[in-house]
Amino acid sequence: MGLSGTIDSSVYAGLKDVLQRHPAVTSVGYEPDSIVKKFVRARVDPNRIVPVTGPASPMLDVEWRFDGDDQQFRIHYADPNTGFNCGWHCDDDHPELGSVHFQYHHPESGETTHEQATFEKSLPTEILWTALDRLFRERLPSFA
Repeated sequence: MGLSGTIDSSVYAGLKDVLQRHPAVTSVGYEPDSIVKKFVRARVDPNRIVPVTGPASPMLDVEWRFDGDDQQFRIHYADPNTGFNCGWHCDDDHPELGSVHFQYHHPESGETTHEQATFEKSLPTEILWTALDRLFRERLPSFA
């Protein structure tokens, strides 16, 4: 993590609420704590995702920053059982892909792949809802 810009506490409260409502998520908290709030971390029940993984809980980290009207974010999933991780990033790391990209690292190949991505919505909570839907319905099952 480590995006530049400022944190909006009300946005983080909304992101935490979205994560708490997702059926695969078992717990949500601010990291490193509720005072500093650098990012929001959710624990995912390994038995509630397809394919089932375990025994350790995968993590979903969400970081959001603002610089004036511009926003940067990272929505990143990591499974400690398999080493697989993926996520949507809106940052300056891959300008050739546009403002948002999806990246994934598959431990079997050892490679990280980056793809252009888009979101129709612009509010952080709506982007997160869409990303969670894509993650659990499309992306994780396709990487099994």
